[in-house]
Amino acid sequence: MEFHLNRQLRFHAVPEHKSFYRWAINELDEQGQVVGYDQIPWGWPLYFTARELILADELGVISGAEFEGHFQQIAGIRQQRTIRAKLLPGSPGDDDNWRRQTTYRMFGTDRVISDFRLDVRPLESEDDVEHCRAWGAVSYTSETDFRQVTQEDCVQFYLMVKPSTFEHYAQRITSGNAHEVIFGAGLVTGFYSDWSPSISTRDVKVLTSGDEQKLELPEGLTVPRLGGVGEAKLYINSVTTPQITSQQRARDMVLEDEKAALVTAPPAVAETAAPGIDPDTLKLLLSLKSSARWIVGLLVALLAATLLKR
Repeated sequence: MEFHLNRQLRFHAVPEHKSFYRWAINELDEQGQVVGYDQIPWGWPLYFTARELILADELGVISGAEFEGHFQQIAGIRQQRTIRAKLLPGSPGDDDNWRRQTTYRMFGTDRVISDFRLDVRPLESEDDVEHCRAWGAVSYTSETDFRQVTQEDCVQFYLMVKPSTFEHYAQRITSGNAHEVIFGAGLVTGFYSDWSPSISTRDVKVLTSGDEQKLELPEGLTVPRLGGVGEAKLYINSVTTPQITSQQRARDMVLEDEKAALVTAPPAVAETAAPGIDPDTLKLLLSLKSSARWIVGLLVALLAATLLKR
């Protein structure tokens, strides 16, 4: 098995900014020079959006038998329900904020990780404690059935929830009410970034639990590797768009026309009675003029409603 790593790692016990952090991990190039910044554990929450959801029901039936005297099987039945999600880094609210658009890479490489997944599974009973774990692997090439197969860099989350919670999630998915699914993970051991006073980061380095990313440490010292997730959040959102009726659209059009008329209308001029006109007659004429305006407005509204219905 050949792992695709380009740089070595170094434990830095005396960082330049020791008042901010006590130790760091550095990447070294072929000449032994430090590449990039000091990397320290990153604990703030990071978010992912599901781009695909699968509700999987798995049934395994094993018959107690012996095959050619070599393989013996114990009879049993195994059932497993899983909600599987393929994830994209970031949440919908991050699209317009480049500071929150995070890129993930494995320690020792410049490759951007694109394979993120989430498995949600039910616990055995309601009394079990819900928890979340993370696992990852550096890209490698191996021989399988006389073929060279390459596995890309990947990170996988496992969220274990109570059976009732799982059934609620499954019902949301099967009923079509899971329009937007967002997963948040915080205090993830094995996630690193350079020091920042901000609660968001543009770059994350991942240190897996395996020994392929070799790191020499002082005796008795360990560093966080991918595994624990101290905080996990799962949002399953229903998104709806309110319906606007044709009558509402027609009314809005009339209101817009009236607003435009008010803006463009010339300043009102006080009307004075012409000599020789009876005051009562003048009041009647002004009343008829006002009524005519309302009739014209009503006709415009009826015409707009008729056109929209067509």
